[in-house]
Amino acid sequence: MFKFTKEIHLSGYTLVLPSVSVGNVAQLAVDLLIETLKLEKVGLLWHPALIPIVGPPAYDHDQDKLTTTAELYACTERRLLVLQIRAPLVGALQAEFLDRLTDFVRDQSLADVIVLASSFAHENHRVGARPYKYLTNEKFGTSHGETLERLKWDPLDGTVIHGGGYAAKLLEVCTAKELACFTLFNYVSEGDNTPDAVQLVSLLDQLKQPLLPREEDGIKIKLAIPSSWKHLFGNAAPVNVY
Repeated sequence: MFKFTKEIHLSGYTLVLPSVSVGNVAQLAVDLLIETLKLEKVGLLWHPALIPIVGPPAYDHDQDKLTTTAELYACTERRLLVLQIRAPLVGALQAEFLDRLTDFVRDQSLADVIVLASSFAHENHRVGARPYKYLTNEKFGTSHGETLERLKWDPLDGTVIHGGGYAAKLLEVCTAKELACFTLFNYVSEGDNTPDAVQLVSLLDQLKQPLLPREEDGIKIKLAIPSSWKHLFGNAAPVNVY
């Protein structure tokens, strides 16, 4: 399932990955994480559930000539493993994919799994509520209880993340295999979702501090924007159509 381009021992690492969700917010957040930390590509992921895609390099620091559907990046200093997935899963094969992915997490003795996602804005029914929530299992809560208590984030009532892709299902599979898992998502509308991605990766930084570099004041997060974001919306409409 994974093809590594270098030898790496992953015991104790945290795996961060996106669930293909509303506005592709989670994937954009992972883009920010990879570009900001200049993560090294250490492997590729292939499975029949992944729709094949290919394109030019997505990140300025990545010297590979091609970008594919699913790629694995790592930072040994932070013991961080990041899986970027750029296409939705084939529905009929989703369960097998998640089963094999969680087997990988167990076999490699990863510390925990953090799934980023998003949900439809109209599903946030409480007026004045924060635009983000989380789902977690008992094992993650045990190891990160003090952090969650300090953050005082609102957990989701229920287990369904509308528009959140496979995020809730992956949490369910991790729980069944006694793997620590945390799902973090924000409520968004379709459009320019780059600000939502900035918020999501900033929340991840709060959960896993210290994670992202700071500006000189030591407070503001210093993010690097991938050059591939210049093409998020394609070219402008030709003038002669008006």
